[in-house]
Amino acid sequence: MGLDGFVWFTGVVENRNDPAKLGRVQVRCLGFHTEDLNDIPTEDLPWAHVMMPVTDPSMQGLGNSPSFLTEGSWVIGFFRDAVEKQQPVIMGSLPGVPQSEADITKGFNDPGGDYPSEEIMHSGHGLNESDVSRLARGVDAETHKSVINRRDTLWKGIPTATKPNVSTVSTTSKTETAGSFDEPTPRGYKAGNPDLVFGGKQIGNPTGIYPFNHVHESESGHIKEVDDTPDGERLYTQHAAGTYEEIIADGTKTVKVVGDNYELIAGKSNIYVRGDINLTCSGTKREKIDGDYILEVGGDFTRKIHKSEQVKIGAGESGGNLEEEIIGNHGFNISNSVSGSIGSTESGTAKDCDITIGGKETRTIGGTYDITTADSYTLTSSKDIGLISFNNITAFSVASTSISAGTTMTVKAATTLDIKSEAVGTLLFTGDGSTVTANNGGGTAIELTAHKHTDTAGLAAGITTAPVE
Repeated sequence: MGLDGFVWFTGVVENRNDPAKLGRVQVRCLGFHTEDLNDIPTEDLPWAHVMMPVTDPSMQGLGNSPSFLTEGSWVIGFFRDAVEKQQPVIMGSLPGVPQSEADITKGFNDPGGDYPSEEIMHSGHGLNESDVSRLARGVDAETHKSVINRRDTLWKGIPTATKPNVSTVSTTSKTETAGSFDEPTPRGYKAGNPDLVFGGKQIGNPTGIYPFNHVHESESGHIKEVDDTPDGERLYTQHAAGTYEEIIADGTKTVKVVGDNYELIAGKSNIYVRGDINLTCSGTKREKIDGDYILEVGGDFTRKIHKSEQVKIGAGESGGNLEEEIIGNHGFNISNSVSGSIGSTESGTAKDCDITIGGKETRTIGGTYDITTADSYTLTSSKDIGLISFNNITAFSVASTSISAGTTMTVKAATTLDIKSEAVGTLLFTGDGSTVTANNGGGTAIELTAHKHTDTAGLAAGITTAPVE
């Protein structure tokens, strides 16, 4: 081998379904095989090995899978057996400008009739143009179906969250104008730069310019681009379904997933964002954290909830606490009712509520104010207690009622003062050594009525007593 001369050839790949799965192809070679399929059918052509580059070891599954030569590819190679010409080796493929579709009735054509064709469906590539992908030919990329589809399916006006307006309890709160953001323009184009025009329309900075853009495009429409265009450098990967990742010249990265997205990390994940984050979810967001959740906010923390909010603390078997320390004010405005329960647990064990207020407490109630206690109720003040009613004040006790003053007690009525004992007993006015005085002050009679009374001499003038019943 190698001592009988170097015999090279050009030819067309007609079959790539290598039964040995070595990446071999069957090639019809110009000058050595005829185009008549009856003379030499495709299945009788010799299998040609494909020479791989030195970056692939071509052994034990290492490196790239061999050969991306399709039926219809023009190739160049040589025969290892220069005399018998049954051991062809392909050194490379030859791009061109195909001018007619494949003729499946003749050799030197794709037997399936797919390549070349009037239009490759996933890209729009057709006849009478360079075999080099349109994505690598500058402005021609604007006619590639993947670029057209990306422009037609751009997500625009994605709304961002706004702060709530709580001006009823805050002097600094105000209505915030809703913001939004758009999916970046494909291929890293920047609006306002007249360097690239397509179809009479300015589309931005140049990128993907030949020969700087290195494109790999698969049969189904998967795309990889390594773009070295000066001032338009990019990295781009796209699935045929439309999911893509693009990094443009300024380092901006765009990831778009047209299906579901899964990200699984076995170890830790550390993310640092030097700027702002906008997260918009059109559906439901769920978070489950098995460990602790620590949130530290250097500025303000606002929540705007359009419907209800439910919070349960202590949902685990051991329960939990809610502990808050507010070094400032706490303001709230509730439009409807407030319903709550303290100490009402499933076990029925009573719990306490202890509140300490350092300053004063003021309550304004538009309706009635009811307090019901199953045990004693004590109202204690270090100073005064005032009870003011614009109608009636009623104090009722099933047992005894005791009102006591440390010094002076004044009971006063604008008209009638009625002190009555409804049972048979004694109504006593005693001073325990002091004088008990009943004084009308204005000459109006004061009547003391009881089922039993003691008529004591020395009562002030104008007092009448009812007879003993």
